[in-house]
Amino acid sequence: MAGRVPLIITVDGPAASGKSTAAKNLAAALGIPYVTTGGLYRAVAWIADRKGLSLDDARVLAAIARNLRIEFRVAGFGGALSIHLDGREVTRELGHPRISHLTSAKVAFLRPVRDAVNARTRRMAEGGRLVAEGRDCGSVVFPAAPYKFFLTASVAERARRRRVGQAPLGRRPALESIRRDLVRRDHRDATRGYGAMVTAADAWVIDNTGWEQPDTVAAIIRRLDVRGLKPGRRSGRMLPGVIRRALKLGLSAPCHS
Repeated sequence: MAGRVPLIITVDGPAASGKSTAAKNLAAALGIPYVTTGGLYRAVAWIADRKGLSLDDARVLAAIARNLRIEFRVAGFGGALSIHLDGREVTRELGHPRISHLTSAKVAFLRPVRDAVNARTRRMAEGGRLVAEGRDCGSVVFPAAPYKFFLTASVAERARRRRVGQAPLGRRPALESIRRDLVRRDHRDATRGYGAMVTAADAWVIDNTGWEQPDTVAAIIRRLDVRGLKPGRRSGRMLPGVIRRALKLGLSAPCHS
């Protein structure tokens, strides 16, 4: 790590707050690894479901989490995320509604699984650079991270985004149905006994209601000390533009710590 600037960035927030897209684009812009803890939990749920294992057996699920051979690949700034298990791409499988339900309703609630996923996430940061995205990355997984962000938006905005995101999959649920589901999920995530979704005391809070995705990435980059960092070759042409946008963006109202 000689000559390299340690950089651990956490991006947390509720469902459909734009944190996943912002975090992967941030990682691509800075040329550093990215992990979504939601992807780790989904991988555990998918493996267990595929093998017909009990989703109530915390010991077995934690063992799966500890032994995950998983890779998150971002195809440059603005590109797609692909998730690979044991060398096989499973992005579509992990995004299936059944796996989403099993993950949020069962797997993510089990403390042994959360401990195993947290340990797995920390191992991914051993190189000193990582963008980690989830619900409790700044509060639990990396409490000493120098840069923490919590993204949020109005429920109406998040419901709209979720509906737009589901359209390519051929699903067009009613906005009110999505809104109710988000409210229930927010309550479940915030009242979870362990690893609840909370805003770390030293996190920057960004309300990106009405923003375009580049604006959220720009807001985050504006708060980073990027001296000594070099953007990845794939995103080298994008980083200057993102920074220029960040310098022009007025953040006094929506961003605070």
